[in-house]
Formats: sequence, C-alpha cells, structure tokens
Amino acid sequence: MSPRDYRRCRRSSPAWSLPPLPPLPPLPLLPLLPLPLLPLLPLLLLLLLCALPGCFGGNAVQEHFYSLSGPRTPLEKGQGPRLLVADFTPAAGYDTAKLAYRVSDNELRYYAYRQWVSDPPRMVTEMVIRHLRASGRFSQVSRGDKLRDPDAVLEGTIDALEEVDTEDSWKARLAMTFTLRRGDPEKTAMRHAFDVIMPCAKRNPEEVARTISSILSRESERLARLITNALH
Repeated sequence: MSPRDYRRCRRSSPAWSLPPLPPLPPLPLLPLLPLPLLPLLPLLLLLLLCALPGCFGGNAVQEHFYSLSGPRTPLEKGQGPRLLVADFTPAAGYDTAKLAYRVSDNELRYYAYRQWVSDPPRMVTEMVIRHLRASGRFSQVSRGDKLRDPDAVLEGTIDALEEVDTEDSWKARLAMTFTLRRGDPEKTAMRHAFDVIMPCAKRNPEEVARTISSILSRESERLARLITNALH
C-alpha cells in the first residue's frame, strides 16, 4: 500500500466506535382523550382524585336530620267542630330546613350539615294538626282542600324556630301567631300568640328539637281549648 492510500484509509475509518444503545422502554399509553383536552389531563386527574371519598385523608361529611315528636293516635270525636288548618307562613329567616341558632339579638346563623326533615312550615303545620286531633275536641281536623265547608279556618305564622346559644347553656325558642276565622274570611273569631324560650337539658341540636317539641305540645293543648271556646 502506498503512503497516499494509507493516509486515505486512516481518514475514512474511525479510530473507535460507540457501543450500541439499549432499546428505549415503551411509553405509557395516554388516555384516549381528544387532542384539545390533552393539555388539561393533569387538572382532570386532580379533580378526579379530590372527588373520591377520603381524598387527602379526609372523611366524608355526615349530615344530620331532626324532626318534631308528638301524638300518633288521633282522638277525633263526632260532636266537635270541623277545623281546616291552612299551611303556616314562616317569618323571614325561618323558611329554610337548616337548623337556625341565634348568637345575638341581631345575628342568626345556620348549621351547614344539620337540618329539619322538611321545611318548617310543613313540619310545624302537620305537627299542630296531630296535636289538635289528639285533643279530642274536634270531629275533624284537616289541611288544604281535604275538608269541605269547615266550621272555621286556622291560620298561623312561625315567628321563631331556633336554638339560642348563651355562654352557660343552650335554649330552644318557638314563637307563633294563630288566627281563627269563621264564616266571613274577614271576620276574626280568635287570635293567639306565644313566644317561649326553654332551657335544654343537653347542649346538642337533638335536645333542641326535643325541647321545641315540648313547647309545641303544651301550646297546642292551650290552642285547642281557645279554639273550641271561640266556636261555642
């Protein structure tokens, strides 16, 4: 080999070569999402994780529902008046099923996860009807349009239905106003109002519901007497 050929061979042949690279691992398969949504994939995964129960170690929030207690067996008799009860009207602040608690004369708050089993107007109306039926002073007590030609119509407003918090105790408050109309819708046969605050035996919302039930039971007995006296 001539010196010229030797120099040409040295320029065309590398002095060393790189070892072969190992094969790359397969890429993970991306979710089958439309291309416009691929940039939002991390955000979608984060939202999905937060929607799962116990996300980041937290627990699912438990809701609590409370009801009023009262008589179950009606004692209607055949000789008493027939009474129609109109759905009661709530005052401002008491038209929600959330339990209300008062912290001052001018501030009313609501529990986030504690509420009545139904809205207060319906719940209290149904419970007053049960108490009036159980009094044994009426031949029939109904609501809505279930009673034709009643002897009188009872209307009512819920002025307060709340827990009252103080530093040393919890109290329950129930305030209502009743109007009895007979014959002419503009004629008032009776008007009765009460505003009762009673201390609770324990500091919890269940005891508040139990105490309000006691107030309503006592006041319904008085209401039954006042109605029958006004209709005689």
